[in-house]
Amino acid sequence: MSSTKSQKNGKKVLDLHPENNFTTSPPTNAAGSEKAPDYSCERLFAVTGNPVLHSKSPLIFNTLFRELSIDALYLRVAASTPLEALFLSRKLKLTGMNVTAPFKKSIMAFLDSVEEAAAVIGGVNTIVLEDGRLRGYNTDYTGVTRSLRERGITIGGRNCVVLGAGGAGRAAVYGLIKEKGDVCLVNRTYEKAVAAAKDLGCRAEKIEQLESLLQKADIFVSTLSSSVDIVPGEWLPGSLVVFDANYKSSPLSQKAQARGCCVLKGEEWLLHQALPAFRYFLAATGLNGALKLQEKELSKSFAGVQGAVFQKSPLPAGGKKKNLTSTIKSSLLSRPPGFKNISLVGFMGSGKTIIGKKLAAKMGFFFVDTDEQIEIETGCSVPEIFESRGEAGFRALEKSVIKKLLLEGSGTVFSCGGGVVTDEENRRILAENSVVIWLYVTVRTALGRIRRGTRPLLDGEDRGRRARSLLSSRLPFYSRAAHIIVSSENDVDEVVEKIHEEISKTFEN
Repeated sequence: MSSTKSQKNGKKVLDLHPENNFTTSPPTNAAGSEKAPDYSCERLFAVTGNPVLHSKSPLIFNTLFRELSIDALYLRVAASTPLEALFLSRKLKLTGMNVTAPFKKSIMAFLDSVEEAAAVIGGVNTIVLEDGRLRGYNTDYTGVTRSLRERGITIGGRNCVVLGAGGAGRAAVYGLIKEKGDVCLVNRTYEKAVAAAKDLGCRAEKIEQLESLLQKADIFVSTLSSSVDIVPGEWLPGSLVVFDANYKSSPLSQKAQARGCCVLKGEEWLLHQALPAFRYFLAATGLNGALKLQEKELSKSFAGVQGAVFQKSPLPAGGKKKNLTSTIKSSLLSRPPGFKNISLVGFMGSGKTIIGKKLAAKMGFFFVDTDEQIEIETGCSVPEIFESRGEAGFRALEKSVIKKLLLEGSGTVFSCGGGVVTDEENRRILAENSVVIWLYVTVRTALGRIRRGTRPLLDGEDRGRRARSLLSSRLPFYSRAAHIIVSSENDVDEVVEKIHEEISKTFEN
């Protein structure tokens, strides 16, 4: 193994220990054992943004799809621009997509229609493909109002202060006004607050007035980054409801808790904006009938998630019937094994080897090409193995190598063969022992990179037809295996930088 590794050059190996659970549990039958599902009719949905690897949305939506027996899967799509996000959406044939920062506003220009609420707020967080047209919606504002309502907090007639005039802040203002709250918008750049307040129909105040505003406020919504610490604890009366839009613990939420305030966090916002987005997704697929059948259970479950998940009450005792609430709660509170490796999967010609080598060098990781490792262990080239043992023989060798390398490896970037994901056990081992990155490439680009005679599965006439058929058959498996999708249509160095950025922003403290 050491013969195929690059040196670490003394660089630090990331301790990949995310707070969010990346794994998606396999479907099970009534007895609890795994079954082999047919993914051919599966609909795909995703969340996109920059970055997006940190997103917990797949946990929520995949749990909903699984519990309601809906044949669908929810992914993460990395992109550097809204056009790249839409390119991948089109190529992956997504039925719907959630949008997070920084694309909520900029992606609107490329949609066929935008609902009124989204137009007023100035951003979309949900896109669905209906009748060949891209339609944009905003459910962020319901994330605010529903979270407060589930906590038993009345909005109507209450003094509300919103800090931050970006997309999240504008959504919060819109929702609070819709529920008859008396809203004041504060922003560090006063002119931006004034412009937003004019659009939304509230008043604006300068940041210098924040202390006095909070002394009279009932509800305080902060949409500032966790790294921005501008609110002293003594400004927060104990009677204040503080809604911090951040997922992770922030100075604001810590101070608010210390002062005895009622504190709501970003996970609650995320969860409660997901339910209306879920309805839009089902309506776009014609599966809204399934939602109506499950509406009572769905509403009941979501109503209990706030207390169960975000206040981290104990899991139900063994033997009790699990409902949707406890399932989502278990997912969000559980932690996966430490991710100490990165696995690159994707179609042949996606650039896994060259990208993997550069990524490993940039991160100070080892590098292993699983095909090269098979050649080292057998003394034969991949084409020779296919000729002598057939594809089944090669896959058996591949599975053995994957199992050994992933279970033993640490601080390694693995470049995996294009067909590694077709085996269910391989997918499980990859997901449990590494961050799995699907390098998406079109057939046209892939064929332009592949030399004839080097890929046995493409040998023969009409390479294009063979490649399209092969890629089509593997797409469902790449979807099931990947924690995130990154386009490798771009320059190699751009792809490496994109992956490094996603990893760093998600896992490094």
